[in-house]
Amino acid sequence: MYREFRYLDSEVVGISMDNVSETAILAKVVEADFKLLSDPDGKVVKEYGIYNLLGDGLATPAVFIIGLNRHLEWSHVGTNIGDRPATGDILARLK
Repeated sequence: MYREFRYLDSEVVGISMDNVSETAILAKVVEADFKLLSDPDGKVVKEYGIYNLLGDGLATPAVFIIGLNRHLEWSHVGTNIGDRPATGDILARLK
């Protein structure tokens, strides 16, 4: 999957609200071939407005495409914990 994003000159970054140690374990468990960063204080998810939207004290699943100009090009914010766009849909947005 990650190769397809790199082919489109894109970078994938995941953000977890777990601490650094737990995020490292998560990266191994899911075999992440992309950067997975730790945001235990929720600073980033709060800045993006996706903290606690589902009333669970967690980051809501979301995908953001940020252009080279650092402007938000597209976003998807989930309406439940399993609401995530398909990889193919994200790739299509990048083309």
